[in-house]
Amino acid sequence: MKSHQLNHILNNKTLGSSELVQLLNNYFLSISNNLPAIIKTARIVKTKLGHFEAVNSYLSELSNSLKEESKSALINFLKGFSKKENQKAKIIFSSIYPRLKKTQNVITLSRSGTVLAVLKLWHQKNKKLKVVVCESRPKFEGRLMAEELAVIGVNVELITDAMMGLYLPKIDAAIIGSDAILKNGNVVNKVGSKALSILCKEYKKPFYVVTSKSKLSKKKIFKAKKEKPQEIWDKKVKNISISNIYFEEIEKKLITKIFTD
Repeated sequence: MKSHQLNHILNNKTLGSSELVQLLNNYFLSISNNLPAIIKTARIVKTKLGHFEAVNSYLSELSNSLKEESKSALINFLKGFSKKENQKAKIIFSSIYPRLKKTQNVITLSRSGTVLAVLKLWHQKNKKLKVVVCESRPKFEGRLMAEELAVIGVNVELITDAMMGLYLPKIDAAIIGSDAILKNGNVVNKVGSKALSILCKEYKKPFYVVTSKSKLSKKKIFKAKKEKPQEIWDKKVKNISISNIYFEEIEKKLITKIFTD
C-alpha cells in the first residue's frame, strides 16, 4: 500500500509541485518510524522530481532535520511543515487581496494548488467571483481546477487554451501559479502562460503570479523538456513530428506583480 502511495506521487503529472510536496510530507509522516526508508525514499524523490524547485527546497529542509538523527526532530519538522504550508495561501492572499477588491472576473490555466487556495479564500469574500479556466492540454489539469472550484460554488467557465484570446476583453485580471522563479526574475509555468501574459499586455489587463518562496531558483536559464509525443497524438504519420512541452518561461516584463509568502 505504501509503495502504491509513493508511486502515485512520483508519477503524478496533474498536481502542482506544492501539492506534491504536501503529499510527500504526509507520506514521510506515515513512515516516520523508519528513518532508513525515509533516507532511501528521499533519494528516489530527488531523482524523479528534482526538477521541481519546491521539491528541492523541501528535500533540503528534510535533510537538515535528518542530520540530527533524532526521531522527535524529524516528526517535529514533518508536522511543523504541514502547519506552515497551510498558512502560506493565507499570507499570499492577504498580500494580493487589496488589488482584487474591485476585480470580479479572472482567468487562469492548468491547476496550481496555490492559485486554487487563493481563489477559494477570495470566493469567501466575494460570492460573485467568476473564474475562466483554460483546460491546459495535454494533461487537462484545468478540468480538475474547474471541478474543485465548482464544488465550493464558484461560477466557472472552462475553455480550451486556444480560446483565451476571445476571453481577455471580458476579464479583469489573469492569475497563475509558478513552477519556478528564476534568478533573473522570470517565471516558469505551464505552457500557455506566456501566451496569456502577452494577451494581457495587449489588452492592458494585469497579469499576476501567486507562488511560495520555495519556488525561488538559483538558476538563471530554463531549458524546456520534451515529454511523450503520444500525449498529443498517438498516431504516427510520415513527415509529421510531434512536440510535447509542459513548461515555459515568462519574462518578468510581462508580469504585473509576483505575490509570495
